[in-house]
Amino acid sequence: MNGWPKFLCFPIIGLGLCGCLGEKPLLRAGDATSAEIMYSGDVADALPLARQHCSGYGRVARLVDTAPQMAYFACDPP
Repeated sequence: MNGWPKFLCFPIIGLGLCGCLGEKPLLRAGDATSAEIMYSGDVADALPLARQHCSGYGRVARLVDTAPQMAYFACDPP
């Protein structure tokens, strides 16, 4: 019986981490001209990742469209 509490802790910790990771914006697709970012909550949470992606191409992120939990950005020249 001594192993049971440790055995039960791993699934509980794993579920907790999954919840935290699901709230972080994720780049779904992108290239030098655009970025599709999955987000949870406020669309503004997706902007830092879009800026990071577009700046890798020397460009500036501009929000073009949104769908439920998806933000579409254009990577425009500065």
